[in-house]
Amino acid sequence: MLWFLTPRSTVLVVAIGGGGDVASAAMIASAIERYGCRSVLASIAWERYIYDPVPGPVRLSEIVNPLARGEHYVVVSGDSYAIRGGRVVKPQASLASKALSRPVYVVDMYSGVEGYVEGLREITSVEGVDHVIGVDVGGDSLASGVEEDLWSPLADWVGLAAISRLNGVLAVHSPGSDGELSQSYIMSRVDKVALKSGLLGVTAMSELDAEVLEKTLKHVNSEASRVSLLAYRGFRGLLSLRRGSRFVEVTLLSTLTFYLKAPVIVELVEPAQRIQHTRSLEEARRILNNMGIYTELDLEEDLANLGVKPEELTGELLVNIRERGRSVLSRRTNTHNSSYKPH
Repeated sequence: MLWFLTPRSTVLVVAIGGGGDVASAAMIASAIERYGCRSVLASIAWERYIYDPVPGPVRLSEIVNPLARGEHYVVVSGDSYAIRGGRVVKPQASLASKALSRPVYVVDMYSGVEGYVEGLREITSVEGVDHVIGVDVGGDSLASGVEEDLWSPLADWVGLAAISRLNGVLAVHSPGSDGELSQSYIMSRVDKVALKSGLLGVTAMSELDAEVLEKTLKHVNSEASRVSLLAYRGFRGLLSLRRGSRFVEVTLLSTLTFYLKAPVIVELVEPAQRIQHTRSLEEARRILNNMGIYTELDLEEDLANLGVKPEELTGELLVNIRERGRSVLSRRTNTHNSSYKPH
Protein backbone atom coordinates (compact mmCIF):
# COMPACT_ATOMS: atom_id res chain seq x y z
CA MET A 1 0.00 0.00 0.00
CA LEU A 2 1.22 3.52 -0.79
CA TRP A 3 1.09 4.70 2.81
CA PHE A 4 2.55 8.14 2.05
CA LEU A 5 -0.61 9.11 0.14
CA THR A 6 -3.59 10.71 1.82
CA PRO A 7 -6.72 8.51 1.55
CA ARG A 8 -9.25 9.75 -1.00
CA SER A 9 -6.75 12.30 -2.32
CA THR A 10 -6.06 13.12 -5.96
CA VAL A 11 -2.68 12.02 -7.30
CA LEU A 12 -1.05 13.31 -10.47
CA VAL A 13 1.05 10.51 -12.02
CA VAL A 14 3.48 11.84 -14.64
CA ALA A 15 5.58 9.70 -16.98
CA ILE A 16 8.83 11.69 -17.04
CA GLY A 17 11.35 9.41 -18.76
CA GLY A 18 9.99 9.32 -22.32
CA GLY A 19 6.82 8.68 -24.26
CA GLY A 20 6.74 4.95 -23.53
CA ASP A 21 6.96 5.42 -19.75
CA VAL A 22 3.25 6.26 -19.83
CA ALA A 23 2.48 2.51 -19.92
CA SER A 24 4.05 1.92 -16.51
CA ALA A 25 2.66 5.23 -15.24
CA ALA A 26 -0.82 3.99 -16.20
CA MET A 27 -0.23 0.81 -14.22
CA ILE A 28 0.83 2.82 -11.16
CA ALA A 29 -2.13 5.18 -11.56
CA SER A 30 -4.47 2.19 -11.61
CA ALA A 31 -2.88 0.78 -8.45
CA ILE A 32 -3.29 4.14 -6.72
CA GLU A 33 -6.99 4.08 -7.52
CA ARG A 34 -7.31 0.64 -5.94
CA TYR A 35 -5.84 2.18 -2.78
CA GLY A 36 -8.77 4.57 -2.64
CA CYS A 37 -7.29 7.62 -4.33
CA ARG A 38 -8.22 9.37 -7.55
CA SER A 39 -5.49 9.47 -10.20
CA VAL A 40 -4.75 11.90 -13.03
CA LEU A 41 -2.44 10.56 -15.74
CA ALA A 42 0.12 12.73 -17.52
CA SER A 43 3.18 12.27 -19.70
CA ILE A 44 5.71 13.99 -21.89
CA ALA A 45 5.51 13.39 -25.64
CA TRP A 46 9.06 12.52 -26.62
CA GLU A 47 8.92 9.64 -29.05
CA ARG A 48 11.69 7.31 -30.18
CA TYR A 49 13.45 8.21 -33.44
CA ILE A 50 12.01 5.17 -35.22
CA TYR A 51 8.51 6.59 -34.67
CA ASP A 52 9.34 10.29 -34.97
CA PRO A 53 12.59 11.26 -36.73
CA VAL A 54 12.14 14.97 -36.02
CA PRO A 55 14.58 15.73 -33.17
CA GLY A 56 13.13 16.63 -29.78
CA PRO A 57 9.77 16.20 -28.11
CA VAL A 58 6.45 16.89 -29.78
CA ARG A 59 5.48 20.54 -29.42
CA LEU A 60 2.08 21.20 -27.89
CA SER A 61 1.22 23.34 -30.92
CA GLU A 62 1.78 20.30 -33.17
CA ILE A 63 -0.92 18.23 -31.43
CA VAL A 64 -4.18 17.98 -33.33
CA ASN A 65 -7.60 17.16 -31.81
CA PRO A 66 -6.74 17.78 -28.15
CA LEU A 67 -9.53 17.64 -25.60
CA ALA A 68 -8.25 20.81 -23.94
CA ARG A 69 -5.30 23.17 -23.92
CA GLY A 70 -3.54 25.06 -21.17
CA GLU A 71 -0.54 27.33 -21.43
CA HIS A 72 1.90 24.50 -20.68
CA TYR A 73 -0.17 21.37 -21.31
CA VAL A 74 -2.69 19.75 -23.60
CA VAL A 75 -5.13 16.94 -22.85
CA VAL A 76 -5.14 14.16 -25.42
CA SER A 77 -7.51 11.34 -26.29
CA GLY A 78 -7.17 8.33 -28.53
CA ASP A 79 -8.15 10.56 -31.46
CA SER A 80 -5.33 13.05 -30.88
CA TYR A 81 -2.20 13.04 -33.02
CA ALA A 82 0.67 15.30 -34.07
CA ILE A 83 2.00 16.53 -37.39
CA ARG A 84 5.81 16.39 -37.38
CA GLY A 85 7.96 16.97 -40.42
CA GLY A 86 4.97 16.45 -42.69
CA ARG A 87 4.06 13.08 -41.20
CA VAL A 88 1.42 11.96 -38.71
CA VAL A 89 2.87 10.93 -35.35
CA LYS A 90 0.73 9.27 -32.72
CA PRO A 91 2.22 10.11 -29.30
CA GLN A 92 2.33 7.24 -26.82
CA ALA A 93 0.15 9.36 -24.53
CA SER A 94 -2.61 9.26 -27.16
CA LEU A 95 -2.18 5.50 -27.58
CA ALA A 96 -2.43 5.06 -23.81
CA SER A 97 -5.59 7.16 -23.78
CA LYS A 98 -7.08 4.87 -26.42
CA ALA A 99 -6.07 1.75 -24.50
CA LEU A 100 -7.49 2.95 -21.20
CA SER A 101 -10.39 5.12 -22.40
CA ARG A 102 -9.22 7.98 -20.22
CA PRO A 103 -7.75 11.42 -20.98
CA VAL A 104 -4.01 11.91 -20.64
CA TYR A 105 -2.29 15.24 -20.03
CA VAL A 106 0.81 16.05 -22.06
CA VAL A 107 3.24 18.45 -20.38
CA ASP A 108 5.32 20.99 -22.32
CA MET A 109 9.10 20.41 -22.32
CA TYR A 110 10.22 23.25 -24.54
CA SER A 111 9.87 25.85 -21.78
CA GLY A 112 12.45 24.05 -19.64
CA VAL A 113 11.98 23.15 -16.00
CA GLU A 114 10.17 26.42 -15.30
CA GLY A 115 7.54 25.67 -17.95
CA TYR A 116 7.28 22.04 -16.82
CA VAL A 117 6.60 23.21 -13.27
CA GLU A 118 3.99 25.66 -14.49
CA GLY A 119 2.34 22.88 -16.49
CA LEU A 120 2.15 20.66 -13.40
CA ARG A 121 0.77 23.57 -11.39
CA GLU A 122 -1.88 24.24 -14.02
CA ILE A 123 -2.95 20.59 -13.95
CA THR A 124 -2.91 20.65 -10.16
CA SER A 125 -5.25 23.64 -10.18
CA VAL A 126 -7.63 22.15 -12.77
CA GLU A 127 -7.79 18.69 -11.17
CA GLY A 128 -7.42 19.55 -7.47
CA VAL A 129 -4.23 17.50 -7.15
CA ASP A 130 -2.86 16.70 -3.69
CA HIS A 131 0.24 14.65 -4.57
CA VAL A 132 2.58 14.49 -7.58
CA ILE A 133 4.40 11.29 -8.56
CA GLY A 134 6.86 11.19 -11.45
CA VAL A 135 7.41 7.78 -13.01
CA ASP A 136 10.81 6.87 -14.44
CA VAL A 137 11.05 3.40 -15.95
CA GLY A 138 14.61 2.17 -15.51
CA GLY A 139 15.78 4.87 -13.10
CA ASP A 140 18.21 6.91 -15.19
CA SER A 141 17.10 10.07 -13.39
CA LEU A 142 19.19 8.82 -10.45
CA ALA A 143 22.40 9.01 -12.52
CA SER A 144 25.20 11.34 -11.47
CA GLY A 145 26.05 12.26 -15.07
CA VAL A 146 29.44 10.58 -15.54
CA GLU A 147 28.11 7.12 -16.42
CA GLU A 148 29.36 5.81 -19.77
CA ASP A 149 26.09 3.96 -20.46
CA LEU A 150 23.79 6.92 -19.86
CA TRP A 151 21.92 7.49 -23.15
CA SER A 152 18.92 9.70 -22.41
CA PRO A 153 19.31 11.88 -19.30
CA LEU A 154 17.75 15.12 -20.52
CA ALA A 155 14.07 14.18 -20.22
CA ASP A 156 14.69 12.35 -16.93
CA TRP A 157 16.48 15.24 -15.23
CA VAL A 158 14.09 17.91 -16.49
CA GLY A 159 11.19 15.86 -15.10
CA LEU A 160 13.00 15.12 -11.83
CA ALA A 161 13.90 18.78 -11.32
CA ALA A 162 10.28 19.79 -11.99
CA ILE A 163 8.63 17.35 -9.59
CA SER A 164 11.21 18.15 -6.91
CA ARG A 165 10.15 21.81 -7.12
CA LEU A 166 6.66 20.62 -6.13
CA ASN A 167 8.02 18.39 -3.34
CA GLY A 168 6.92 15.39 -5.36
CA VAL A 169 7.81 11.71 -5.33
CA LEU A 170 9.85 9.83 -7.93
CA ALA A 171 8.67 6.31 -8.68
CA VAL A 172 11.56 4.31 -10.14
CA HIS A 173 9.86 1.36 -11.79
CA SER A 174 11.74 -1.74 -12.94
CA PRO A 175 15.33 -0.61 -12.23
CA GLY A 176 17.66 -0.90 -15.20
CA SER A 177 14.90 -1.97 -17.59
CA ASP A 178 15.66 0.60 -20.29
CA GLY A 179 18.99 -1.05 -21.00
CA GLU A 180 21.09 1.96 -20.06
CA LEU A 181 22.42 1.80 -16.48
CA SER A 182 22.63 -1.65 -14.95
CA GLN A 183 20.14 -2.91 -12.41
CA SER A 184 22.84 -3.21 -9.74
CA TYR A 185 24.02 0.35 -10.37
CA ILE A 186 20.49 1.76 -10.11
CA MET A 187 20.07 -0.10 -6.83
CA SER A 188 23.31 1.44 -5.54
CA ARG A 189 21.87 4.87 -6.33
CA VAL A 190 18.62 3.98 -4.53
CA ASP A 191 20.78 3.04 -1.53
CA LYS A 192 22.32 6.53 -1.53
CA VAL A 193 18.86 8.07 -1.48
CA ALA A 194 17.83 5.73 1.35
CA LEU A 195 20.87 6.78 3.39
CA LYS A 196 19.51 10.33 3.27
CA SER A 197 16.05 9.15 4.44
CA GLY A 198 14.65 9.59 0.95
CA LEU A 199 13.15 6.12 0.47
CA LEU A 200 9.39 6.14 1.08
CA GLY A 201 8.64 2.52 0.20
CA VAL A 202 8.68 -0.26 -2.33
CA THR A 203 5.83 -2.04 -4.09
CA ALA A 204 5.76 -5.21 -6.19
CA MET A 205 3.57 -5.91 -9.19
CA SER A 206 0.39 -7.89 -8.67
CA GLU A 207 -1.68 -9.79 -11.19
CA LEU A 208 -3.99 -6.77 -11.43
CA ASP A 209 -1.01 -4.55 -12.23
CA ALA A 210 0.17 -7.00 -14.88
CA GLU A 211 -3.27 -7.02 -16.49
CA VAL A 212 -3.36 -3.21 -16.72
CA LEU A 213 0.17 -3.09 -18.12
CA GLU A 214 -0.55 -5.81 -20.65
CA LYS A 215 -3.72 -4.05 -21.77
CA THR A 216 -1.85 -0.76 -22.19
CA LEU A 217 1.06 -2.34 -24.05
CA LYS A 218 -1.31 -3.68 -26.69
CA HIS A 219 -1.40 -0.05 -27.89
CA VAL A 220 1.65 1.67 -26.40
CA ASN A 221 5.10 0.94 -27.82
CA SER A 222 7.57 0.63 -24.94
CA GLU A 223 10.36 -1.91 -24.72
CA ALA A 224 11.33 -0.70 -21.22
CA SER A 225 7.81 -1.00 -19.78
CA ARG A 226 7.44 -4.44 -21.34
CA VAL A 227 10.44 -5.71 -19.35
CA SER A 228 8.54 -5.66 -16.06
CA LEU A 229 5.64 -7.55 -17.60
CA LEU A 230 8.04 -10.19 -18.92
CA ALA A 231 9.67 -10.39 -15.49
CA TYR A 232 6.31 -10.81 -13.79
CA ARG A 233 5.43 -13.63 -16.18
CA GLY A 234 8.66 -15.42 -15.27
CA PHE A 235 11.22 -14.46 -17.92
CA ARG A 236 14.79 -14.30 -16.59
CA GLY A 237 18.06 -13.44 -18.30
CA LEU A 238 19.41 -10.88 -20.77
CA LEU A 239 17.09 -9.14 -23.21
CA SER A 240 18.12 -7.12 -26.25
CA LEU A 241 16.64 -3.61 -26.59
CA ARG A 242 16.83 -0.73 -29.07
CA ARG A 243 17.71 -2.90 -32.06
CA GLY A 244 20.57 -4.56 -30.23
CA SER A 245 22.26 -1.34 -29.07
CA ARG A 246 21.59 -2.23 -25.41
CA PHE A 247 20.89 -5.21 -23.18
CA VAL A 248 18.88 -5.45 -19.98
CA GLU A 249 19.08 -7.98 -17.17
CA VAL A 250 15.59 -9.23 -16.34
CA THR A 251 15.14 -10.42 -12.74
CA LEU A 252 12.48 -10.40 -10.05
CA LEU A 253 13.70 -6.87 -9.16
CA SER A 254 12.32 -5.81 -12.54
CA THR A 255 8.80 -6.07 -11.07
CA LEU A 256 9.46 -3.58 -8.24
CA THR A 257 8.77 0.14 -7.92
CA PHE A 258 10.82 2.29 -5.54
CA TYR A 259 9.19 5.48 -4.22
CA LEU A 260 11.73 8.19 -3.45
CA LYS A 261 11.59 11.80 -2.29
CA ALA A 262 12.43 13.86 -5.37
CA PRO A 263 14.08 16.75 -3.45
CA VAL A 264 16.45 14.27 -1.78
CA ILE A 265 17.41 12.80 -5.15
CA VAL A 266 18.19 16.25 -6.53
CA GLU A 267 20.65 16.74 -3.67
CA LEU A 268 22.57 13.76 -5.10
CA VAL A 269 22.23 14.63 -8.79
CA GLU A 270 24.19 17.76 -9.67
CA PRO A 271 22.98 17.96 -13.30
CA ALA A 272 19.39 18.15 -12.07
CA GLN A 273 20.39 20.89 -9.65
CA ARG A 274 22.01 22.93 -12.39
CA ILE A 275 18.96 22.88 -14.68
CA GLN A 276 16.33 23.52 -11.99
CA HIS A 277 15.51 27.05 -13.13
CA THR A 278 15.94 26.71 -16.89
CA ARG A 279 13.41 28.41 -19.11
CA SER A 280 13.90 26.33 -22.24
CA LEU A 281 14.83 22.79 -23.20
CA GLU A 282 17.74 24.20 -25.17
CA GLU A 283 19.07 25.96 -22.08
CA ALA A 284 18.89 22.70 -20.12
CA ARG A 285 20.65 20.82 -22.93
CA ARG A 286 23.36 23.47 -23.14
CA ILE A 287 24.07 23.25 -19.41
CA LEU A 288 24.40 19.46 -19.63
CA ASN A 289 26.60 19.72 -22.73
CA ASN A 290 28.86 22.15 -20.86
CA MET A 291 29.21 19.46 -18.20
CA GLY A 292 30.32 17.07 -20.92
CA ILE A 293 27.01 15.18 -20.97
CA TYR A 294 25.70 14.00 -24.36
CA THR A 295 21.91 13.81 -24.40
CA GLU A 296 19.18 12.09 -26.38
CA LEU A 297 18.48 15.41 -28.12
CA ASP A 298 22.10 15.51 -29.32
CA LEU A 299 21.79 11.96 -30.62
CA GLU A 300 18.56 12.67 -32.47
CA GLU A 301 20.03 15.78 -34.05
CA ASP A 302 23.13 13.85 -35.11
CA LEU A 303 20.96 11.14 -36.68
CA ALA A 304 18.85 13.71 -38.51
CA ASN A 305 21.89 15.71 -39.69
CA LEU A 306 23.36 12.51 -41.15
CA GLY A 307 20.09 11.85 -42.95
CA VAL A 308 19.45 8.54 -41.19
CA LYS A 309 15.94 7.28 -41.93
CA PRO A 310 14.04 5.35 -39.24
CA GLU A 311 13.97 2.20 -41.35
CA GLU A 312 17.77 2.38 -41.76
CA LEU A 313 18.47 2.53 -38.05
CA THR A 314 20.40 -0.39 -36.58
CA GLY A 315 21.86 -0.98 -33.14
CA GLU A 316 25.39 -0.74 -34.50
CA LEU A 317 24.65 2.55 -36.24
CA LEU A 318 23.14 3.99 -33.07
CA VAL A 319 26.19 3.05 -31.03
CA ASN A 320 28.62 4.41 -33.61
CA ILE A 321 26.86 7.75 -34.02
CA ARG A 322 26.52 8.15 -30.26
CA GLU A 323 30.20 7.44 -29.67
CA ARG A 324 31.17 9.87 -32.41
CA GLY A 325 28.95 12.55 -30.91
CA ARG A 326 30.30 11.99 -27.42
CA SER A 327 33.86 12.27 -28.71
CA VAL A 328 33.10 15.56 -30.44
CA LEU A 329 31.44 16.91 -27.30
CA SER A 330 34.34 15.75 -25.15
CA ARG A 331 36.87 17.58 -27.30
CA ARG A 332 34.73 20.70 -27.31
CA THR A 333 34.03 20.94 -23.61
CA ASN A 334 36.90 19.09 -21.90
CA THR A 335 34.48 16.64 -20.30
CA HIS A 336 36.47 16.16 -17.12
CA ASN A 337 35.81 19.65 -15.83
CA SER A 338 37.45 19.92 -12.44
CA SER A 339 34.51 21.94 -11.13
CA TYR A 340 32.14 18.99 -11.61
CA LYS A 341 32.47 16.42 -8.88
CA PRO A 342 29.48 14.00 -9.00
CA HIS A 343 27.97 12.70 -5.78
